[in-house]
Amino acid sequence: MKRIGPVLLLGLVLGGLYLLANTGELSFVNGSVLPKRSFTLEYTTSYTGCQHEERKEERHAQSARTALLTRLTNEGWMITHFATDQVELAKEVSALCRGCEEQEFVGIYGNEIGVYAGSPEKPGPLKQVIPVNISRLPQAEIDDLRAGIVCHETQEKWRILEGYQN
Repeated sequence: MKRIGPVLLLGLVLGGLYLLANTGELSFVNGSVLPKRSFTLEYTTSYTGCQHEERKEERHAQSARTALLTRLTNEGWMITHFATDQVELAKEVSALCRGCEEQEFVGIYGNEIGVYAGSPEKPGPLKQVIPVNISRLPQAEIDDLRAGIVCHETQEKWRILEGYQN
C-alpha cells in the first residue's frame, strides 16, 4: 500500500504532461519540455541620419501576438515576414542611431580634418570640417587621423582639434 501513493502521483504527473503535449501546449525536444505557444519578434530599425541598422529579438506568448502586432503597426512598424513562430518587423527612423548620437571621432575628410558621428569602426555622417591641410602634418599624426581618434567628451575633441591647428 505504501508504494501505491508515489506510483499514483507519478501516473498523474505523466498523464498531465501527456494531455498538455497532445493539446499543443507543450513540446518535447531532446528530452526536455518546452513551451510551444510562443513566437519570436525580430525588429530592424533603419536610421536614415547615419545609414545604420539596429536589430533586436524578443520572444512573446502566442496569445499576445495579435494585440502586440496591432500596437506595433500603429507605432509605424512594418511587417516584413510573417510565420507562425517568427515575425520580422522593420521601421525607418529619420535620426542618428544611438552610437552616432553618443560618440564622435576625428578623422580625415579629403585633405582636411573631419569630425564624424559614431566610431571609426561604424562611422556616421560628417559633422564638421576643420580647415587644416593634413599634408603638412607628420606621418604619425596622419596615421592616427586615418585610423580615427575617438572623442569621449566635447572638451577632449576641442583639445585634439586645437593640437592640429597649432
